[in-house]
Amino acid sequence: MAGRVAGRRVGRADRWVVGGLAIVLVALLVAIGLVATSRGDVDDGLSTAQREVAAAARAEAVAFLTVDHEDMDAVVDAVLAGATGDFAEQYAAQRDTLVSEAERTEATSTGEVVALGVGDLDDDSATVLVAANSTVTNTGTGPDGQVRYYRLRLDLVREDGRWLTSAVEFVR
Repeated sequence: MAGRVAGRRVGRADRWVVGGLAIVLVALLVAIGLVATSRGDVDDGLSTAQREVAAAARAEAVAFLTVDHEDMDAVVDAVLAGATGDFAEQYAAQRDTLVSEAERTEATSTGEVVALGVGDLDDDSATVLVAANSTVTNTGTGPDGQVRYYRLRLDLVREDGRWLTSAVEFVR
């Protein structure tokens, strides 16, 4: 039996189309649900070393992109806690400049890692690519600040059971 919808006769074929669309919609919602709930499975597939390297690189990138003109010594110390080798020496040598510039410009910056990929990895070294954003405020940006986008390459080495950053490079 056919019915009427908005002055139009609805037939059996129309009901099949609507029923088919309903099935497709339900299947799509189920697929989206599966993808959304399985996102953690990607990290579950990583090795322990990959997770350790990723965590160390994430922490160092956030520390490196953080600025707080009211407590720069703690900021510099946080970077140095995850650094080693030439990078640690170069960063430590810039301490006075970093502190004075942050204080002079009343700078703040809050870094956030958006994406991270562990590249080369062996028992004692790794390369990690990081995409990060940072909201920067200073005397030139005004109170709302500016979002800045960074792409970094971090080289890490294992020392005394810890992954430490031996080099940081801005990449395109």
